[in-house]
Amino acid sequence: MANKVGYHNLVIDVATGIGTQATITVYDAGTLNLSTIYSDVAGTAESNPFTTDAYGRFSFFADPAEYDIKVSGAGITTYTLEDVSIIGVFGQFVTSQPSAGEYRVKELRMSGGGNIIVTHPDAVE
Repeated sequence: MANKVGYHNLVIDVATGIGTQATITVYDAGTLNLSTIYSDVAGTAESNPFTTDAYGRFSFFADPAEYDIKVSGAGITTYTLEDVSIIGVFGQFVTSQPSAGEYRVKELRMSGGGNIIVTHPDAVE
């Protein structure tokens, strides 16, 4: 079994700026098919959907691909992070919300020529 790539993120209540518990559902990008996700790099099965911790933190491992990540729960306006690219070094985490001081990336994707394209959030599309 191939090693998996980790993804982590945080759900924050914008009114308070504090992390909040939510339900996370991971889909194959552009579909309503539940993705196969894992709890560790070795590929131990993880339930899908699953719940964040009390502070809104969550993580999972998956095969490199694109995913839609739906966030829902009590008091939360349901939203979906679409076409999240999970790529990187097996066994390491990637995130769509870097820590303070890190370069914030809007999107990582592959071009038709096999190059990784990085889009900055302030870029005009």
